[in-house]
Order: sequence, then C-alpha cells, then structure tokens
Amino acid sequence: MMNQALKDMRAGVDGVFALLMFKPDWRKHFDMSVTGVGRSFIGVFLGLPAFIFLIYGINYFIADNASYFEADASYSLLDAMLSWARFWLVFPVVAMGMVIVLGVKDRYASWLVTHNWTVLLLVHVQALMLALYPAGLADAGAMGQVTSLYNFVRLFVHWRVAHGALGLPPLLAAAAAGVPLIIDWMIMTVT
Repeated sequence: MMNQALKDMRAGVDGVFALLMFKPDWRKHFDMSVTGVGRSFIGVFLGLPAFIFLIYGINYFIADNASYFEADASYSLLDAMLSWARFWLVFPVVAMGMVIVLGVKDRYASWLVTHNWTVLLLVHVQALMLALYPAGLADAGAMGQVTSLYNFVRLFVHWRVAHGALGLPPLLAAAAAGVPLIIDWMIMTVT
C-alpha cells in the first residue's frame, strides 16, 4: 500500500510540474477516476511530516522574533489541526460549488486531483522555506521577502491548476481559483 501511495505521489508531483511548465501532456500523470480522487487524498498523510515541520518552523520563527508578533501569535496544536483540516476540507466543498456555477461539473475530479497533489507540493515548499531561518541562511527580513514571493507564486500556481484542470479562459480560471482562496482566507481569519 505504501509503495502505491509513493508511486501516486511521484506521479502527482510530476504532473503538477508538467502543468506548471505548460506541457500539453500533463494529464497523463494523474488518475482522474473516482479511485484516483480517493488516492489523491493520501497527501493528507504524506504531507503531514512536512506540515509538522512547517508548524514548528513558524513557532520557532515567532519565538525568535517575539518583538514583531503579538504574545499569542504561535500555533497551538488545535490551531495546527484546524489549519491542516482547512487545507484538505475547504477546497473540495467550495470547488464543487464553483464547477456547478461555472457549468463544468464533469471537470470536478480533474480539478480536485490536481489541486490535492498541488497542495502536497506547496506544503513541502513552505517547509523548505521555513528551514532557511533556523539553518541561518535567511534573517527575518529575508524570510519576509521569501514569504511574499511565495504568496505571489502560490496565486499563479492555483490559477494554473484551475486553468489547466477546468479548461477555462484565463480570467475565468483566475476567478475560479480565487474564490476558494478567498473563502479559505475568511475561514482562517475567524479560526
């Protein structure tokens, strides 16, 4: 079972990179069937070590730069659990509503599978970014710049996933990608 999960992850990450490089055959890396949708959620488990590292990295950064943050700015275990659940549960619900509104219900599985493997990749990118600080390779100012760059690139990535998976025109794909991000942000500000 673990070998299959690792093969699926490798194919999914290869597919995300192919999609981001605008390769026309990027879909060959993904299983868009019902089984493939289910297997794409294995990222919940495969990404957990990177997410835990990310949370520890964020808390380390906050503790080391306490004067820049409010006293309760660190992530508690509950905060981390809610964030991880948000990563994986908000998008499928919001995306279902988006494909219904846009009239592309038949492309839901494609968007969901591609998005799930993209989230796994982005979590690892964030963890690697946070590793720069405790390794002494970046100071607080550089981390702010890296985070700003990441947030910009993240928007492009989500747009490209929506554009490729849904086959929508660029501006409509941007709107489709933006709605789940905005709803996720709204939930994040409340929790």
